[in-house]
Amino acid sequence: MKEFHIISSGVSILTNAQRAGKLPQDKRIADEDYWGMLLQNPTEINKIKEFVKLDPYKNSAELNTFLRVVKDKNPEEIEVYLFGTKTSSNELCRRVIEAYLKELGFRLYTPIEISGYFWEAKFDEKYAIDEFKKGISELLDRLIYLAKKKKEEGYRVYFNPTGGLKAHVITTALAAFLVEAEVYYMNEEFNEVVFMPSLFYIPKGKEMEILRRLNEVIFLSGKDAEKLYSDAHDEIERLLTYGLITVEKDESDIIYRIKLTEKGKFLNERLRG
Repeated sequence: MKEFHIISSGVSILTNAQRAGKLPQDKRIADEDYWGMLLQNPTEINKIKEFVKLDPYKNSAELNTFLRVVKDKNPEEIEVYLFGTKTSSNELCRRVIEAYLKELGFRLYTPIEISGYFWEAKFDEKYAIDEFKKGISELLDRLIYLAKKKKEEGYRVYFNPTGGLKAHVITTALAAFLVEAEVYYMNEEFNEVVFMPSLFYIPKGKEMEILRRLNEVIFLSGKDAEKLYSDAHDEIERLLTYGLITVEKDESDIIYRIKLTEKGKFLNERLRG
């Protein structure tokens, strides 16, 4: 099955290169003039790419997660959407990652840039803050649209919010939950890629009827609980998967209580309002 990976990119490549002595350690990430100068120099870009190739898992947070997830898969069946901030430092990292992924045979989807504050702040700080907030909102819309479009085209959609500013990471994960896509990130404590559980789901039709019924009676027990599970097995399992209800069973594996979780109560109230 074709895969589409949406990856939020940061500047880990540059900070790792600085620690390794491949780039000047006295240069700040906010130093747009310096990174912009490197961005205009193909030789410098290639040097950074060669640094990444030495150990892509160690030298790039984005590649560390992505390459583990796609290991042993056909790169020709995988398309990557790498987005980041409108800053020279971030664009430099994206250029390097894109060049490396193309060498491996992956396909790249045309990226967008979002406000990263530093670039706009050179001209006006208030303008920079306004653009940053506007960019976050537009990013969410863009990611939702793109994920839905790719799903309709038959792709399995993944979100990788490992890199980037915290606001962009949050927005990326939120978009994934809203479109019911898979989300993975690197858990640094375990040094393993972790797939997030499904945290958000908008109930539909009969599922909403079940939520409203449970909200009115607090919980169903005994024969009523058994009958509801029997009559709406698929809907109950889906609501259970997304943490909107709990289903309690006795030692004989017989259902004796079904009730809303706090998340289920909250969502029911919001959807009713």
